[in-house]
Amino acid sequence: MRGAYVDKRDSTWERDDPRFRIFVFKGAVDEVTAVDLVDATLDEAMDGARAFSNGDRDLWSMAIVDDDSRGARGLIWLSGMNYNDTPVTARQWQLRRQMQSRYLSARTRRGLQPLLPNGLRLLRVFPEWASGWPLWEDFTDGYRFDVGSLDISPELSSALFDWNEEWLTRQEDEPLADAEGWRERGVLLVEQLQRELNGVAEVRPEFSEEQHPFV
Repeated sequence: MRGAYVDKRDSTWERDDPRFRIFVFKGAVDEVTAVDLVDATLDEAMDGARAFSNGDRDLWSMAIVDDDSRGARGLIWLSGMNYNDTPVTARQWQLRRQMQSRYLSARTRRGLQPLLPNGLRLLRVFPEWASGWPLWEDFTDGYRFDVGSLDISPELSSALFDWNEEWLTRQEDEPLADAEGWRERGVLLVEQLQRELNGVAEVRPEFSEEQHPFV
């Protein structure tokens, strides 16, 4: 997130009739239901999303529906995204995280395991200022993941450990010597981890420049 001071007089028009579109993704096959809300405030739309998703028991996202200058209809995402799309950018991973976090939080409040609708676990990959493996699992007793409980190759386990150790080879306010190379190696490690955990977990990278700017 970034913020900037602006001239409050720089807008030339305004509207008070947004059309909100709520998408609800049901079950492991992601059956999608879409509902448009009009004559609604943002708070009412958020309440509607929670109601349509049965109290976050299903994944949901919300967008504003708008038409461009050609009259072509499009979406401006407010919360989440199309869950059936594979994230590519750091922003898209953040939007997917919004959806997954509220879904998993609702599951754990009901005493259920923190599993995604397809039955997979969710592993996050990001460095920490402590020696160890950069693997994390939200809504569990062991937030920092015990890599010994994963069926991954010893080579990958060692590479993940070394990748986090490289993060520690500096002071917190100093940049990494090879930040671009470190990120590229992280991407390759995430891809390999996802392959080795196919059918077990979804792996989410969280070490982009936006997420970790001091590298």
